[in-house]
Amino acid sequence: MGKVMSRLSLMLVMSCLIPDLSLLSAQDKWFEVPLSERIASYDIDVVLDTAAHYLKATQTIYWQNPSDDTIRTIPFHLYLNAFKNTESTFYQESYGSGRFPDAAHTTEADWGWINIDKIKIEDGEDISSQLRYIHPDDDNTKDRTVVELVLSTPILPRAKTILKLNWTAKIPKIKIRTGYSKDFYLQAQWFPKIGVYEPAGTRFAKTGQWNCHQYYPTTEYYANFGNYNVSINAPANFMVGASGTRTKVDAQANGTSTHYFHGEDIIDFTWTASPNFEVVREEYSGIELELLINSEYTCCTDRYLESAKYAIDYLGEKLMPYPFPKLTIVVPPLHGINAGAMEYPTLVTAPGMYGFPDWLRSPEYFVIHEFVHQYFMMMVATNEFEEAWMDEGFTSYWKSRILDDAYGVKNSVIDLPWVRMGAMEFFRSRYVGMDNIHLAESTRAGWEYPNGSPRALFYSKPATWLKTLEGVVGIDKMDELMKTYFNRWKFKHPCRYDFIDVVNEVVGENMNWFFDYVLYGTGACDYAVGSIQHVEMATADFGVWEDSLMVKKQNPLKKYRAKVVLERLEDIQLPVDVLVHFADGTEVWERWDGKARTHGLTYDTDARIDYVEIDPLQKIYMDINILNNSKRTKPDTRSIWAYVSSWAMRIQQVFQGVSFFI
Repeated sequence: MGKVMSRLSLMLVMSCLIPDLSLLSAQDKWFEVPLSERIASYDIDVVLDTAAHYLKATQTIYWQNPSDDTIRTIPFHLYLNAFKNTESTFYQESYGSGRFPDAAHTTEADWGWINIDKIKIEDGEDISSQLRYIHPDDDNTKDRTVVELVLSTPILPRAKTILKLNWTAKIPKIKIRTGYSKDFYLQAQWFPKIGVYEPAGTRFAKTGQWNCHQYYPTTEYYANFGNYNVSINAPANFMVGASGTRTKVDAQANGTSTHYFHGEDIIDFTWTASPNFEVVREEYSGIELELLINSEYTCCTDRYLESAKYAIDYLGEKLMPYPFPKLTIVVPPLHGINAGAMEYPTLVTAPGMYGFPDWLRSPEYFVIHEFVHQYFMMMVATNEFEEAWMDEGFTSYWKSRILDDAYGVKNSVIDLPWVRMGAMEFFRSRYVGMDNIHLAESTRAGWEYPNGSPRALFYSKPATWLKTLEGVVGIDKMDELMKTYFNRWKFKHPCRYDFIDVVNEVVGENMNWFFDYVLYGTGACDYAVGSIQHVEMATADFGVWEDSLMVKKQNPLKKYRAKVVLERLEDIQLPVDVLVHFADGTEVWERWDGKARTHGLTYDTDARIDYVEIDPLQKIYMDINILNNSKRTKPDTRSIWAYVSSWAMRIQQVFQGVSFFI
């Protein structure tokens, strides 16, 4: 009986450690059945001081040990300390990037920080003295972006616990993603966030381990799913937008208002505030769309909203319907533009510019890109610190498919009469245009790349080889494997092995060879038509018959022996299609496994070869030089277009200079 009572008591205690969703109305509650394990949930009450640019908050974290391990320490991300001083790892690795003003010209307003004032387990004593800063990734003992709590009482396997914090933060001027600019605030990665405990067998963990990296300028984030209940107190004339749905707004006697938000099965919470927002709301497919935009940008209102709707429909069909009840799009003012172009749960930011020309589809480009992140990273929650390609590469691939489907394969990004570029073309050009295409493999952690982090290795190269994989296996098989991967790993934390396993399973053969080249390797792909030669064959039979030299048979038609030499100029070996077109209009399709350095094709034919083209359907999208993929036997006045194309590419490279807006 004593054991039964003790178990009952334990169950009652554990039930108290879970955020009480029953207090929410049926209207505010999102899901009857949780979509995730809800390992880490947060209640946060924060006050925004717009005079001093401070945050003052109380915070409760409901955390469950997801493993059979006993937990003796808990690490927290303190991202805002990246902006504390010149000694942070973030600052050190940003030096010369232009993110920070020259140290001699900074003021106190440029810097920001966060400090945990008190922390306790449930209603116990303050144990903030048991906090210690750690630097798990480098030797910078001055970095303050990760703090560890040493527990007096360990957390037992599968047990739940409550952490209660009081903290204060100074908001920095916006350098990247978060901060303030004049009276505009975008608060991202703004609160103490618990690291991810990975039980043995999760991703790369051979034994249970905490995953809580320092903040680098080349990395983003990784967190557990949970529920969020957040109240934000701000001046009454400020419009506040946030992740999740607004449950109520209370006016306060001191001239402020408190905004309450709720979110379920999300990995983070972000909010924005400004007195200058114009608010546009629509309902689409059961989703509340909210656009927060300054008046100078309202000319593009329809472009932001319509592109979001197109992406909602496209991914709803290809992967799964968007499950959340809200999507907020924030367009920062020009002076706060460094907060733009970023993704957060149910909230995205997109840069704005007065009078964006119709031929430059930047609003569409960014809204669609950040919306795709709602699927790849917000739902399929890969580790952006360690495998940035898994969210940025997948997002770039799907974003390109959506843009090209909506606006045209050749003109979905830039659409002028004299120069056009599609989204997939744009990413390919960024990849093949790298200064050193062999620099590094894409599997390194974000901070481990030599001489900084080329974005192309996270974005453009994976998008390009995913398009190549589509060409190798076919679009139907690509859609099947992508949908299988998404639905198997949504609201979980996969790694590259999990994606490769799905590819092998759905394709029905071992595709590891492909990933050895494109993911683990640093090689490039380049196939070329080396030469086309013709030898005119004898058109009569000659020889000795009955003691005389005579012509046995005369053939008035010319015959040729044609030989084509194909070349593999780089390391990557992929099967390629080859089209041989003869002068009489006859076409022959060949298939080359692409393994040898050279490959010959020989034909005995009545007609000369007109031209040969490797990969005419451009399935091998990562071929770095498509100009050498074809060759003609005779000069063609149409070849002038090769030069025009080359000139147009240079113009397009100029447009890449405006990639700040693309």
